[in-house]
Amino acid sequence: MTPPISKDWWIAAALTSAALPTAFAQTAPTPRAGVVSAITASAPSSSNQKTVVVGDNVVPGETLRTGPDGQLHVLFLDQSAVTLGADSELVIDTFNYDPATRQGQIRLRLNQGLLRVVGGHISKTTATEIATSQGKVEIRGGISVIESRPNGTSATFLFGQQMRATDNNGNTQTITRPGFGSTLGSQGVSTPSRTSPQQLTAQIQQLETRPNSINQGNPNPAPAPAGQLISTGNMPGGANNPGGTLANDRLKSVVDNTVGSNPSQTLRNLLSVGQLNNAS
Repeated sequence: MTPPISKDWWIAAALTSAALPTAFAQTAPTPRAGVVSAITASAPSSSNQKTVVVGDNVVPGETLRTGPDGQLHVLFLDQSAVTLGADSELVIDTFNYDPATRQGQIRLRLNQGLLRVVGGHISKTTATEIATSQGKVEIRGGISVIESRPNGTSATFLFGQQMRATDNNGNTQTITRPGFGSTLGSQGVSTPSRTSPQQLTAQIQQLETRPNSINQGNPNPAPAPAGQLISTGNMPGGANNPGGTLANDRLKSVVDNTVGSNPSQTLRNLLSVGQLNNAS
């Protein structure tokens, strides 16, 4: 039988708990916002100075960075998703989500680079907010591409309910037509206009997996080496003895013409037997 815990043990436990700093006693794990779901293997990305891999958790307050040839994809708990292009930096400022009501809030900060946002459950009722140094972009139930550079921010609405661009002075433009966007800069927020196909295509290509990130092998392989490659005969192969390189039934010049007229003989040749057994 296990002996009862003595009074002294209880007192020691109580004193130890009382001696813990209040901040430490109340510390709880940071709630998870999402997970890294894709990354360019040849160009590692980082999070808070740590290299990230597929499957890593993403939490509020985290800073995600990509290198010159990197792309990074994050799937949030509400099924929102973001894709970072090369040379980009994104901060997860705020993420809270109630799965029961599908309500919450997402606030991101794009310090530099290219970002595609696909809205999930939260964005259907509360706009996903992306802040840049020139203002902010809010997305309701849709998909948008935002690019932040030192000289300004461009945002293009691709699909969904609406996108709203607001400059640092509070001036706002709302875009509801797919393929249209606004810019934010020293001149404020521009009137919505159609994004050129060339610009949009270039941005989308930067967010997709690049062919050179996959090992496709040498497109111009060296010619086959001289001499025997394969031999299925019982004689050494080589250029001077093609009949010994391949079995007779592989050489058009020595094909057995009795195949059609005497299939039983052909089968005996293949099985290397002198006689066929009767099937029963």
